[in-house]
Amino acid sequence: MIYVIIGPTCSGKTSAAIALSEKLNACIINGDAFQIYKDMDIGTSKIPKSHPLYKKHLLLDIVEPSETFSVMEYQKRGREWLISLLMLDEDVIIVGGTGLYIKALLYDYKFIEEEPYDTSELEKLNNHELYELLKSLDEEESKKIHENNRKRLIRAISMIRNSNQKKSEMIANQKHELIYPKEMVKFLYLSPNREKLYDDINARVVEMINNGLVDEVKNLLNKYDLSITARQGIGYKEIISYLEGEITLEEAIALIQKRTRNYAKRQVTFFKNQFEDLITFSSKEELLNYIKSL
Repeated sequence: MIYVIIGPTCSGKTSAAIALSEKLNACIINGDAFQIYKDMDIGTSKIPKSHPLYKKHLLLDIVEPSETFSVMEYQKRGREWLISLLMLDEDVIIVGGTGLYIKALLYDYKFIEEEPYDTSELEKLNNHELYELLKSLDEEESKKIHENNRKRLIRAISMIRNSNQKKSEMIANQKHELIYPKEMVKFLYLSPNREKLYDDINARVVEMINNGLVDEVKNLLNKYDLSITARQGIGYKEIISYLEGEITLEEAIALIQKRTRNYAKRQVTFFKNQFEDLITFSSKEELLNYIKSL
């Protein structure tokens, strides 16, 4: 059986996954886009390395923060672990808040292969010209990319010219169906009261600061040339701005709280729209009681 524990940040997914792992003696596959990074612990609320069940976790601490890591790479590594565990007839737990990672892992989610393409002519165009070119090739795709996002504009145009097909059509043709029988997969969805969730988020951000988030970010900056991806983690980019003197620590804390609340709201929307047959729990305690009954 595959148990998938999903829900917004700060809803109690990790503790529920640990309880389920103890119950089933099952491994836990990480489904969080930032917990894959080494040394990014406090800001991602990662299980401590000293925890007895840390070694039960897979796809934790596998990438240095100087590196980028794609959904396609996550799908590849995650499926390798998933297949090997299921072949041993073991239960598997997947836990995380990055819905796209979990979708790519469990659904027929095909990534569009890119052939080498000479972008030298595109590089000569300014951002507005690139945007207008993409709009002429695929108006639907152009609505998803900001005019100043030069890298994504060039990539989208290259893919369209390579395939002679609109990117929006390529994506629309994918069915994104579950690759395992429905009876093999249980989606356990934590959906706490919004007001309580937001209060918990605000409190956890303060706890992160008290637990040493500022020093963690200092150590990261000293140890690594942080990738753009790692720098974009909520909690990290704000503390970097504080350390660079752009904002005060109080402003950084308020920003982390606000952006985390907004992220939680987006997570809820994604889970409700992208996953079916959710077993919904209004609190961590309710989910823990369900786990006890298994």
